[in-house]
Amino acid sequence: MVGVLCFCWSTLSAQVNEGPLFKAYFGAGVTSSQISGDRLNGFDQLGFNLGLGTELQRNAQWRPRLEIIFNQLGSRKNARPDEGDFDSYLLRLNYIQVPLTMSYLSGSTGFELGLAPGYLLSSREEDENGTVLGLGREFKDYDLGLILGIRYAFAERWELGTRLYQSTLAVRDHTGSSTFRLNRGQYSTAIQFILRYSVSG
Repeated sequence: MVGVLCFCWSTLSAQVNEGPLFKAYFGAGVTSSQISGDRLNGFDQLGFNLGLGTELQRNAQWRPRLEIIFNQLGSRKNARPDEGDFDSYLLRLNYIQVPLTMSYLSGSTGFELGLAPGYLLSSREEDENGTVLGLGREFKDYDLGLILGIRYAFAERWELGTRLYQSTLAVRDHTGSSTFRLNRGQYSTAIQFILRYSVSG
């Protein structure tokens, strides 16, 4: 992943001399996520995403992109004392991801599809008592997500993006390591909102 970061950064540095073949950009936004198998519903865990990327502009409509981003996934349940519910739950998974996507552009709008290999940097899981949960069921170091997204260029260098992210590998085994057909454990699902700024291209 260090090599990917160096490649993206070298692209940022070389744009003046390389011309418009590549477009380099920074991106930041909010990630709303949930995880299967925790008996909770809703994209209640809010995190942030931050990264940089480069886009090949050889074709006017088809645009491959390579990015490296920090992305926060997880799950959350807030206590509701006014309703007599004092239980809370927090799961936060911090990933470094390397999305590789292909976009189809039509005017200012684009549609993208791709994969996002990821490496788990850290995890945090606790309840209303601050008790650390999940000991003995460790989260897996590597993830592979499927990306489906839409992007909209609203100014010369500015773009808004929305992505649906679905992990294709279980991020953790079920209790007792039970499985059922394609259900191999717990999976992450997220919606990302990203603001991007192009520094070249």
